[in-house]
Amino acid sequence: MEKLKQQLPGVIQFEYVVGGLAPDSTLPMPPEMQQKIESIWHQIEQRLGTQFNYEFWTRCTPVRSTYQACRAVIAAGFQDSYEQMLEAIQHAYYLRAMPPHDEATHRQLAQEIGLNVQQFENDVTGRLLEGVFEDQLSLARSLGVNAYPSLVLQINDAYFPIEIDYLSTEPTLKLIRERIVENMPAQ
Repeated sequence: MEKLKQQLPGVIQFEYVVGGLAPDSTLPMPPEMQQKIESIWHQIEQRLGTQFNYEFWTRCTPVRSTYQACRAVIAAGFQDSYEQMLEAIQHAYYLRAMPPHDEATHRQLAQEIGLNVQQFENDVTGRLLEGVFEDQLSLARSLGVNAYPSLVLQINDAYFPIEIDYLSTEPTLKLIRERIVENMPAQ
């Protein structure tokens, strides 16, 4: 996504929105879901060369809950560190075998990326953050986003889903250019 962002024209603004795949829960992820996700990791690793730490599946008790990680990203955003926390959580999950739903993980990552940890903790549980979180969930749902990450191009009041090609940015950039040209006002 970073390569794509760097290649976008300067007039295109890039905005992250959390999607929150799974609500708050402490219940362990069902074994068949764990196996499916681990299998997906293997497919991604083979196709794209992305590295994963498979110790996650034995060291942690996987929980299907993403809302708390979304809140952590938004709270970091309140300190201008949205992308840093997003990357830190992904790195913690995929490479460091840390539970991405766990508040202790988020607190540790907040410290590692240089946030004011007390402010971060206050923000994560605050009403302001919960309102922002609910607004972002509503937006993601209204756009029909059901996979993450997803890319949606907004042109005026219209929204266009854009397929992400993880092997090359060119097909994605081509789709963006096509949607822009198709939606330019007639001269």
